Amino acid sequence: MKALIYIVEDDPNIQNVIKIALKNAQYEVETFLDGKTMFHQLEKRIPHLLIVDIMLPGMDGLEIIQKLKKSSQYKDIGIMIVSAKSSELDKVMGLDIGADDYLIKPFGVLELISRVKALLRRQMPDEDNQDLCVHDYILSEKTHKLAYHSQSISLTNKQYELLKTMMKHPDEVLSRDFLMSEVWGYDFYGESRTLDVHIKELRKKVYLISQNKEWIETIHGIGFKISL
Repeated sequence: MKALIYIVEDDPNIQNVIKIALKNAQYEVETFLDGKTMFHQLEKRIPHLLIVDIMLPGMDGLEIIQKLKKSSQYKDIGIMIVSAKSSELDKVMGLDIGADDYLIKPFGVLELISRVKALLRRQMPDEDNQDLCVHDYILSEKTHKLAYHSQSISLTNKQYELLKTMMKHPDEVLSRDFLMSEVWGYDFYGESRTLDVHIKELRKKVYLISQNKEWIETIHGIGFKISL
């Protein structure tokens, strides 16, 4: 099931940037210029996450959050504030009234997507949060460790996300574009060392616990796969 995300942002350019980034990351997105329109749609569909600006026409972002938190029907919606208001007091106020995260404008698309993913892991805990087992390798969601028989090793967040994506598709060739989009949340254009560096580090860690250097296989000109 795709996560549904609402965006309340009155600047069309910023709204479009957020919308495109989220759609590229395979989320379902609905956009609104003000809180009144958003609440009208809320009666029809409840999102998993709301991204909201503070300075809005009519009802401002803080009022929107307060109204949501007072409702038994809407109080569990995840909320991220995206605002140009950057003082510590602004952030504290936003978080204290119920926002789960606060991102300051201007922001990077990669940071936005990473924060969205983190919030959705809390909002949709049963979606992906389970251990994966492939060919005697066990990847733990809880500890972010890869285990092989009696040996285990810790993974960084990105290493975990990358390996999880690959282990969901064992013995299937995954393109570089697909892996970059799934793990980093954006479409991959041209050459980048980011994916190669993470694959290299993953191979080192797999080797440490299993002496198996060929488990993650490079398919030249296409991408990578977990070999069974």
